[in-house]
Amino acid sequence: MNKYIQRMLLFEKFEIQTSLSKKEILKKVKSFADPKYTDYYGSISENGFFIGEKNIKYYTGGHSTNSFAPIAKAEINEKEGISSVSVVIRMNILVLVLFVPIYLVSLFLIIPFPIVLAILYFAFIKPAKRLKTILEELLLEK
Repeated sequence: MNKYIQRMLLFEKFEIQTSLSKKEILKKVKSFADPKYTDYYGSISENGFFIGEKNIKYYTGGHSTNSFAPIAKAEINEKEGISSVSVVIRMNILVLVLFVPIYLVSLFLIIPFPIVLAILYFAFIKPAKRLKTILEELLLEK
């Protein structure tokens, strides 16, 4: 599926091939998603992991929950020394359910669509790109 269509549908799916073992990947994700040290939280399971953005820092220095922040769910498959990590980045389901009607209506109205698109860019698309880059750097480094 085209990456622009995926972004318009508020999700992104990709795969990362790495020489790291499943154990090494889960160890790296666990240390990265420690809410004591990073702005991300997560959990790991036997065959994958989940990562989300814990909070957003405003210019005042305070913290607030960012419900629009993307979450990443991944499944790890290991064959012949190469691990394949299938990742889906999407919005929180509750936000998606509440926001989709507004988003769909704005597609048919010319004036509010650019405003909704700008909100989506800063609330979902840009953080999703950042999360994708972080995951690629985390899983591809030795």
